[in-house]
Amino acid sequence: MSAARARARGAVLSLGLGWLWSSPLALGAIIAGCLAALVLERALGALADTAEVRGDIHALAARVAAESAASDYVSSGGVDVARAIDTGNGLIVETTIAPLADGSQLRLSAQVAEQRFDFLFQQIAGGTPPAFGRSLTVAPEAVVPSEWLTTNTMVREDLPRFSAAPSPVLLGAVAAIAVVDAGLALLRLPAGTDRCDYVLGGGRDQRAPRIPEGGVVQVIGNLWVDCSGAPLELTLPGDLTIVVHGNVYLGRSVRVLGPGKLTIATCADGGTSFIDRDGNGRWSQGEDLLAAVAFAGPVEGAGNVYVGMPREAATSIDLQLGLFVAGALHVGAEEARLHGPVVLAAAGVRIGKGAGQLLCAGTRLPSLWRATLPGFVAVGGPRPGPLTPLHQEPLYPAAPAR
Repeated sequence: MSAARARARGAVLSLGLGWLWSSPLALGAIIAGCLAALVLERALGALADTAEVRGDIHALAARVAAESAASDYVSSGGVDVARAIDTGNGLIVETTIAPLADGSQLRLSAQVAEQRFDFLFQQIAGGTPPAFGRSLTVAPEAVVPSEWLTTNTMVREDLPRFSAAPSPVLLGAVAAIAVVDAGLALLRLPAGTDRCDYVLGGGRDQRAPRIPEGGVVQVIGNLWVDCSGAPLELTLPGDLTIVVHGNVYLGRSVRVLGPGKLTIATCADGGTSFIDRDGNGRWSQGEDLLAAVAFAGPVEGAGNVYVGMPREAATSIDLQLGLFVAGALHVGAEEARLHGPVVLAAAGVRIGKGAGQLLCAGTRLPSLWRATLPGFVAVGGPRPGPLTPLHQEPLYPAAPAR
């Protein structure tokens, strides 16, 4: 009975659909409806793509106009605060610039079509000295190993100047990034040191140091990165320059995370720079003095940088930082790779048999035109700093949904 009922139902369905195939008009209507739905779907997709492309064009036009408006504002001495800029094909962008309430930054608004794009920027006194835009720069009279010249591109020129003398106000920032270690120097150097010794990365904030206003920390003493199998990792949200009034000892690799760049600079004030050819960490009779006629001051000298500890044989040390060396750069590792700029004021030397190769990769160089390197005198004229985009807003509120 059930089988018969199923056969009957199939016959009814077949009979019900049969009229569709026997009626060309109905079949054509159905096909036309399907094609219309497909065309509508594709049209809606094309409109969405067009709106997205239009939005991208407006965003690009706003950025181009904002860059031009910021430059014109600075070059006019702050007079040119409003502009209408034709970015091409009649696309007009209207820009306005106004300082924030605290005066620290300027807000730039760019209006194009129905959208408004906002940016923040600072007016800076100049750019970063050209020496920091190269992998290796040395002073005209500096002496460096010939092996370094065959593996690196070197430029000789007068070196950048520090922007300010050490200030007691900045010394408190040292505790956030470094800790005093009274026994480390005796462990690593035959004669120890006379100055206070600080270890980088051992402060309160350890691997994520707080960067003080101005981006500069003054260290009155020696700065160490002690030996270890693992690299020291530091996370920097902004550029940091550590000015060391003593020596720098780098015993292992340093890896910098985040957008900031790390620069370590030495000063030779209060001590004597020399070429430590025997690598014992102190001046020995017959070793060349730099800018001095007699040795005086702390036993370890001042202004020198060591990559690789004299008592520790390091195969390779990889440093994602820049170096400004007022004295001599001593490379005791078999190979030292520097990713930031290397600037030498006096000398470079290889210490240890078969060691001392320097490779200046130049993969982490600071911006020259739109930023200043903390701690060094800016060059050139005033200019706008980098634009920081804020949220995008429609000029008119959307119509309420019906």
